[in-house]
Amino acid sequence: MQSGNQLGIYLRNNRATVVCLASQGRDRKLLDCFSVHVEGDEPNWQVLCDRIALACRERKVRFAESAVALDCGVFMQHAVHSEFSDPRRVAATVRFDTEEALATDVSDVAVAFRIVSTGEEGAQLNVFTARRAVLTEIIEHLQVNGIDPVAIDPDVCCLSRYLLAYAGTREAAEGGTLYASLSDRRGYLVVACGPGEVPTLRTFLIGGMQDRTSLLVREALVTTALAEATHPVSGLCVSDVSGEIVLQSIQESMARPVQECNLPDLAGIEPEAIAEGSNAVDFALAYGAALGLEERTS
Repeated sequence: MQSGNQLGIYLRNNRATVVCLASQGRDRKLLDCFSVHVEGDEPNWQVLCDRIALACRERKVRFAESAVALDCGVFMQHAVHSEFSDPRRVAATVRFDTEEALATDVSDVAVAFRIVSTGEEGAQLNVFTARRAVLTEIIEHLQVNGIDPVAIDPDVCCLSRYLLAYAGTREAAEGGTLYASLSDRRGYLVVACGPGEVPTLRTFLIGGMQDRTSLLVREALVTTALAEATHPVSGLCVSDVSGEIVLQSIQESMARPVQECNLPDLAGIEPEAIAEGSNAVDFALAYGAALGLEERTS
């Protein structure tokens, strides 16, 4: 391991993208980026974790800490109300509130949450749930290979972290910006506004035969409606790894200005630095996981 270096892993059922960062204060340097795959669409966490560790050894990747961005196909996101606004009391009761909201037993589920807003009646939460057995399996396979993740975060939270670190935000008076990032089969929507504001987050899956432009318009309209109370959206920044999105159609449907967003360029990363077999969205997810390690030490 190397003191100060951080490993970020975006973990999907059949592939992983890994970045290694060196940080000194606000300065960050991308030391390495690679991707590994397994055959088929069914999860094979053991083989995937074995290949991550093997690639780290072969590439002589040294790191002090690691963190995982867990693919949105593995977790579910829920809107949950808490009667409390104090974070400690929210944390103490979030499992009960989630169980009540979902009307199901969550004893075998891992729960993470974000406080979206607070008021006299309590707090509105984003709650992320994943099967505890899946998380345990992933952690065990990584640990066997000498990788002990400090955190496993939902991938959309890691993307939000990356965007807030590098994209900046417009002045609150101008409204928020909706960042839409489409991977091959995943879509991510992040509404960011002024400093200190909690971004609105959503994910969706993309079918192989779906029209990506019309799907994005539909999901973006839902997201802007959800964000309207706290983050009115004034414009969109769109990244699509397929290159199929028609920006003009989105602008006409959304009645807001739309521009293209180059995710690696936001962090000053050249395209050739992205691992073969990966893509710009996967890269940003892994990078955002690594950035979370800075937050925990600052």
